[in-house]
Amino acid sequence: MQNISDTGLVFDGVVEAKGIEKSLQSLGKLSDKTLVIIQGDGEGRESTYVRLKREMGERMGVTVIVKFVSGVEEVQREIKKANEDNKIEGILVQLPIKGASRDEIEQVLSTIDTEKDIDGLNPKSEFIPAVVMAVETVLEKINLDRGEALAIVGAEGMTGTRLYDRLIELGFVVSGFDKGDDLIKLVDFDVVISCTGVEGVVKQEMVRTGFVGIDLGYPRAEFSKEAIEKAGVITPVPGGIGPLTMVSLFVNLAETG
Repeated sequence: MQNISDTGLVFDGVVEAKGIEKSLQSLGKLSDKTLVIIQGDGEGRESTYVRLKREMGERMGVTVIVKFVSGVEEVQREIKKANEDNKIEGILVQLPIKGASRDEIEQVLSTIDTEKDIDGLNPKSEFIPAVVMAVETVLEKINLDRGEALAIVGAEGMTGTRLYDRLIELGFVVSGFDKGDDLIKLVDFDVVISCTGVEGVVKQEMVRTGFVGIDLGYPRAEFSKEAIEKAGVITPVPGGIGPLTMVSLFVNLAETG
């Protein structure tokens, strides 16, 4: 971690992810795995996030196949092929999907074979969602006690609902906030997790001095600059949850087959 002020620390997700990656490499459980990444935005070329995932996988000996398609029907067609291919252990759909609503996206994700869904986004998946695992890693590294009260901003979103359920399962006391809620109440919490997709949604006056901020925003931070300056610990954007989410995909992939 590095200082953001006299008392505040930045959680270095890059360093932590490299440590997990090194551990996975030493175990050697990924060298015979094949991962299909389906990029459905219609761009026809690798997004930065897909490139980073492919490169991480290849460093650990994974065969990574990237499929470039456009829209819901083409994504579903590629999922079906990968579901039926016994040589493929992992399937990842890189969001967004061109022209797809949230309901359509959730329907698409629910068709991924639960034993191959390394992102854990099928509600019936055998795996903890990668982004949720990333948040768990942060909570473990900062030694946050079970039973601690946490606030999730964006708790009704696709990520937020999974995160909420998992943290309740782990024994944390979780309060959810979403559109229309009074976010000034966040000041009552020592830990605030934001996953709304809205830049700067958590303001200075909403958080207490010394709070722990876990920011799932990308590509922009969901905590304002002034809010970050009040943090005791903050996950930066970029370089916080993102790298941990990527390596968590491969933690799950190592358990397939």
